[in-house]
Formats: sequence, structure tokens, C-alpha cells
Amino acid sequence: MSTKVIVTAADEHTAVAVDVVPGQANDAPLLVPMLDRTLGRVPDLDEIVGDKGFDGDRLREACLDRDVNPNIPLRANRDPNTWTLDPEGYKERNRVERLFANLKQFRRVATRYEKLKVTYLGLLHLTLGFIRHRRRNTVNRP
Repeated sequence: MSTKVIVTAADEHTAVAVDVVPGQANDAPLLVPMLDRTLGRVPDLDEIVGDKGFDGDRLREACLDRDVNPNIPLRANRDPNTWTLDPEGYKERNRVERLFANLKQFRRVATRYEKLKVTYLGLLHLTLGFIRHRRRNTVNRP
């Protein structure tokens, strides 16, 4: 009965790739397909920042195989010497959270009135485009 919106973002106004999955789905298996979609649009990507839900050796190695540095914190049960975390780079993760805050300003997106995935995904694309367009117009004003 719930939905997860999965987004890769360049900043708080620019989504690169977006997908919708059932709310009970785990985020981790979606990392590689979303990373591939993002690399198709932004081929010179050098770092990906994610939360602890994406911590796993196979996921990190998949990122490294694509020449993308995974900046993901370790779960509490992991050996802290296994992987390193750049704390300054991890601070940039809040940009994705701000993008979601911008999305939730649109009531139709926040409450998900649409019943079909394709309709809701279309509305997300439209809303994300509007957020990007609105940002461009406010930056370019004299």
C-alpha cells in the first residue's frame, strides 16, 4: 500500500534518474540499475553518495567496476577498516533530501493520488522538470 521513489540527483534541483518501486522493496538491489541509468546520462560520474542501506561489498565493487567511488557509511556490524568514508563528501547527501523536500511541496506527489505506476512516474517527471525550470528562472533573473 506504499510507494518508494528512488532518485539519483546532481543537486537539490536536478534529478538525473527516477523510478518508483513498491514500499516493501529493499533499496539495495536498485543501486546498480539506477547507477547504470545515471551513467548513461552523466558518463563522467566520479562519486556516488548513499546511505547505510547501500552498504555491501558486492554493491561497492559494482560501483568500482564502473569507475565510480562509493561514498557510503558502514553499517554498525561491519569492520570499520574494510572501506573508507569521506565525511566531507557525505555531507552532500543532504542535497537529495532537499530534492525530496521540494517534491513534497506538491500535494499530488506527496499523497500519491495516482493508482498506476506509469501515471505516478509521469507526474514525478513533470514535477521534477518543474522544480528544475523554476530554479533556472530564479537564478537567471537580473
